[in-house]
Amino acid sequence: MKVIGITGGIGSGKSTVMDILGKTYGVKLIVADSLGHKSMEKGCKTYFEMVGEFGAQILADDGEIDRRKLADVLFCDEAKLRKQNSIIHPFVRNEIEIRLNEWEGSGERIAAIESAILAEAGCGERCDEIWLVTAEIEVRMERLIKLRGYTREMAENFICRQKSDEEYGKICDRIIYNNGDMEKLYKQLGKSIEHLMSV
Repeated sequence: MKVIGITGGIGSGKSTVMDILGKTYGVKLIVADSLGHKSMEKGCKTYFEMVGEFGAQILADDGEIDRRKLADVLFCDEAKLRKQNSIIHPFVRNEIEIRLNEWEGSGERIAAIESAILAEAGCGERCDEIWLVTAEIEVRMERLIKLRGYTREMAENFICRQKSDEEYGKICDRIIYNNGDMEKLYKQLGKSIEHLMSV
């Protein structure tokens, strides 16, 4: 089974690429962010580790971890962010490995893992190819404003805090341009899948 890593900055359109891969090519999909959210659900071992590390200040009234409160605690504190990652990333890697092994055992041909921090989370080494999804900064900003309700300032801040395309490109085998032309996007993905399966 071939495994593709899908990475890129916020607003680049990774979810659109994943949707096409799943619906058009039958690719089995893993979204690392969703697994990260799962790791914070009440009752999960990592939930108790997070609460033990950061305290009740990160909890909502129902006892679940409030990701907005957590973000406030982690904001601009690299040490705390590293600590969170040391708790969450092993859980995510293990969940990914379970899924990949199941799919490989059942004869699936291709799987894709989406994560903006693919390499940092230690998931890149499991991939046969890593594809960078990119778009012009202005396109990304408009997507964040329209689809997520961000202000322009928020969108700029989120984009600036992430790695540049040049940094992402150091670990990537292929670049997928996603500026909004769906025909071009489909063609790129078709050629990329064809190449992946030929090697």
